[in-house]
Amino acid sequence: MKKNIFKIFAALFFIAVIVSCRKEDPLNVDFSKLNIDNPVANTPLDTWLTTTFLNEYNIDVIYRYNRFYHGDDRDVAAVKVDKVQPQMQTVLEGFLLPYRKVAGVTFIKKYAPKQFVLFGSGSYNPDNSYTLATAAAGRNITIYDLNSFDLSDPNTIVNKLRTIHHEFTHILNQIVPMPVDFQLITKSTYLATWTTKSDESAQADGYVTPYASSQPGEDFAETTTSLLVYGQAWYDDRANGSTAAGKIALKAKEASVEQYFTVNLGIDFRALQREIQEVVRNTYNYQQASFPYWLGQNLYKSLIVNAAGDPIYSAFPLSTPFSLVNNNMKTAIAALPYGLTYNFMKLNFTSSTAMDIEINFNQGTRSFISRYAYTMDLDQATGQTKFTIAAVGGNDASWVGNANLLRPAVQPMLDYLSNNTFVADWLPTGVDAVNYNKYGGFYVLGTPANNFYGLLGQ
Repeated sequence: MKKNIFKIFAALFFIAVIVSCRKEDPLNVDFSKLNIDNPVANTPLDTWLTTTFLNEYNIDVIYRYNRFYHGDDRDVAAVKVDKVQPQMQTVLEGFLLPYRKVAGVTFIKKYAPKQFVLFGSGSYNPDNSYTLATAAAGRNITIYDLNSFDLSDPNTIVNKLRTIHHEFTHILNQIVPMPVDFQLITKSTYLATWTTKSDESAQADGYVTPYASSQPGEDFAETTTSLLVYGQAWYDDRANGSTAAGKIALKAKEASVEQYFTVNLGIDFRALQREIQEVVRNTYNYQQASFPYWLGQNLYKSLIVNAAGDPIYSAFPLSTPFSLVNNNMKTAIAALPYGLTYNFMKLNFTSSTAMDIEINFNQGTRSFISRYAYTMDLDQATGQTKFTIAAVGGNDASWVGNANLLRPAVQPMLDYLSNNTFVADWLPTGVDAVNYNKYGGFYVLGTPANNFYGLLGQ
């Protein structure tokens, strides 16, 4: 038996020797075609990432799959290669460049993450939620769920941008701790099991999202991100729709965030907010960042045109066509035989479909108003607006006696509003960060130079 085993072994050894010594041509196999995620290849995408992020900001972008970056306890899919550049372009436009413009290159070099890691799917948690991104060690941001990224959908882009700013806020807090006062504003209502909390309940308790109610760190990141990416109008609408206590909490959190950036980090928070909103509005065409959208939601209840009393008109004068009508109305009111003085005009948006004009005037030291009703046909997508004179809105002096008294003098203004088709917009363009989102107005369709604007009221 041993002899037979030896023979078999000897035969196998002999075959192995023959095979190992056989002379053959080298195999001509291109492994890059078998493995499309070839880490050696210097693709155009790699070149763009290196030039745009590594060389300019010392930021490494890792998109080739590596289990090390998401941990052994999760199953996460690799990112599709065609999603990488669109996502990182959003990082550049909506995150790095605004911070660079407002805070400067030194800030970017000191605080910006040194590594972005990209994955295609979400990272699911035991409570059935899934993680969209993480920040670690003050230097790394990992972004998940990128295979659903759609560059043609503004909502998708803005939501991803929101995720990036959320995680960067965590990085800032890891380097410069968040304010203690922020943590005390809604201390009694934080809830670890936040997935059971409805959005309505979170809003009523003073949170921008249910996730914000999970703990102070997430609350601070969600609040900051909402102010920067969704914008001031969204945040004000959230606060106005809350309870009295919830609104107080939300506005207190806003003040704490602004102070953290201004005092602790040395960044003009309002200037940063303005730069990010410009990208969201003009580059991504995000509808909820537009003035028509919020006018249609009836967030803004009034618009005051006070050419003589508001200093902003010195820096941004009213257009010549509107000023001509406005000044003629002022002169005509003064010419009435009652000793009247025109003060200002106010547009009251009583609903998303109704508006009235309020003319404020004096007789001596006493102040009066006259009012004139309009319907308002507003297209929230385009901003196109048509005002049509409506039936008298009431029977008190402002609607009847005063209105009739001033009508000959104000009729040209009433006609200006009813005879033109307007476009609602944030006006004036180029307004400083302090006044950003505080003013809005209308320009004549097809003639942007014919416009008026005023201070918005909620």
